[in-house]
Amino acid sequence: NPLQFAADEDFKEYPRDLERDSEVAFKYGANAIWTPSINEIFPNGIEKYFKISVPEFLTSNLCGSKRPGHFDGVAMILAYLLRIVKPNILMLGEKDWQQLIIIKKLITDLNLNIKVKSVPTVRDLDGLATSSRNQYLSANERSKALILPQVLDNAAQRFYQKEKLGLHKMKASLEENDLEIEYLEIVDPEDLQPTKETSKLSLLAAAIQIGTTRLIDHKFLMTRPPIVAIDGPAGAGKSTVTKGFAKRLGLVYLDTGAMYRAVTWLILQNNINPKDVNKINQTIQNLNLFLETNNSGSQKVFINKIEVTKEIRSPEITAKVSTISSHKCVREALTSQQKE
Repeated sequence: NPLQFAADEDFKEYPRDLERDSEVAFKYGANAIWTPSINEIFPNGIEKYFKISVPEFLTSNLCGSKRPGHFDGVAMILAYLLRIVKPNILMLGEKDWQQLIIIKKLITDLNLNIKVKSVPTVRDLDGLATSSRNQYLSANERSKALILPQVLDNAAQRFYQKEKLGLHKMKASLEENDLEIEYLEIVDPEDLQPTKETSKLSLLAAAIQIGTTRLIDHKFLMTRPPIVAIDGPAGAGKSTVTKGFAKRLGLVYLDTGAMYRAVTWLILQNNINPKDVNKINQTIQNLNLFLETNNSGSQKVFINKIEVTKEIRSPEITAKVSTISSHKCVREALTSQQKE
């Protein structure tokens, strides 16, 4: 797409390996490959077709501020491509996060029935984010370029430990290794606007130039551990997998199913009809529900200071839990508890 390359950029020299790309695509299940020329898509000359302008707030920072018109070119070519192909799913890499956000908004604003699935940044064994442009790097330049992901990783670790990031020190570290900084910014990952380091989730993004090669990378900054949801049908092993996962990653294990079972136990203990929404709502007001996990990963369940760990696994509870958990008042009460 020549529209996304400036006059002084490497459109003609950009690495292309159709044979290798085809080999990989067929290996992973492609049935056909279509590689149209720009003239096939725009036979009258690209300058004679409608163009798309990306909202300024999405291009005022990061790559958009350094490459004017770049994302307009991306958006235009994607709009025409999606109209022709009419895909159900569009898969995009997360390395160019700004591009991902812009394309998602394009699809939303044009009301296209396409699901966007993002794919985490793929890295080479040495940690450098994969890019066609990596082959431009000499061995010495590649060694120096590795400083970028290392600096971003260290910053993310310090941020999680509630330490100041110190962008000036980060820039100095990059420049000491002959990396020319195009930008190093902290932005909101959704609207790409500058944000304070205290935000719950932010994006630390960087673009550098080393020799003649431009590279980008980013890290998410979080002030809390990640939240991972695991779901599945009864008997699939959700609890076993989740307990092991939480233990390995040092996360809190929250068994939401046990919480719904505990409420069900409470309702049945009070001889309330599982379909009587009003009485159920009254009973769960000021609910005191507590989950306790020991070092071995075992969990105890308490409701209104009564331990019900074993009782909530009875066939009677299992038979009624889906009915009681379907009530809006129950789901709202437990959602509040789960957030806490």
